[in-house]
Amino acid sequence: MPVLTEIAKNYLIKVPFIKRMAKKRHVTGFNQSEEGVQTIYDTYKRFTGFEGKNIIELGPGHTWGPAKKMKEAGAASVSIIDIERYIPDSVQEENPWLNYIIYPGGAMPLPADHFDLVLSYTVYEHLRQPETTIRETYRILKKGGMAIHLIDLGDHMYFKIDPAKQFNCLKYGSKTWDLMSRNRSIYVNRIRLSGWRQLHQQAGFSIAEEIPYIDEYSRELYEKGQLQYLSPLKSEDRFASNILLVVRK
Repeated sequence: MPVLTEIAKNYLIKVPFIKRMAKKRHVTGFNQSEEGVQTIYDTYKRFTGFEGKNIIELGPGHTWGPAKKMKEAGAASVSIIDIERYIPDSVQEENPWLNYIIYPGGAMPLPADHFDLVLSYTVYEHLRQPETTIRETYRILKKGGMAIHLIDLGDHMYFKIDPAKQFNCLKYGSKTWDLMSRNRSIYVNRIRLSGWRQLHQQAGFSIAEEIPYIDEYSRELYEKGQLQYLSPLKSEDRFASNILLVVRK
């Protein structure tokens, strides 16, 4: 059964040898591709300039190019914070302006009211403690500061294999889903558009922009009587595959 297979994979990834092998093969996001770097940079630039600002990007993985472009655009400082080191030491040696921070989650080792911009691109869907991270971004932002997040609301396990499974992760109960994916990079927390809005408002943010991307293929399948596991969702959440969320402190 696929569920049992995925549960087995979720537990096997904790075996040290398998974990090391998986880490060697693992790539994140755009993996520093020129096109990917430009896409991320342009997404942020759509809402703000960078000159003179203190900026932090959350969880960029291997893709440090947008940080470099923001520094070249006149940022006062650019920091990256991630759960482990993805960027080689040589990159930081060649770019001494880059402040690279590793932390295991929870409270960020950063001062309050310091940053003008907090940025992330397809990171928030992987958060295991989203409420904590959102509260921390609020804490480290200056009054009037902005956070920009592109959040992928889709399935990360099967979607690339079958577009009809864009929201396959929503088929399972929360306990089953955790057993299948909690330890793996394909884990997503399954929070929907309205949930992300609510979490940010509860932390004190005001919503500046909220741009959903609708998966029309899933809508078509639903209207044909398929994907009925989406029916309990609010209408605004049902087919949103991504959300571009811009909030202010």
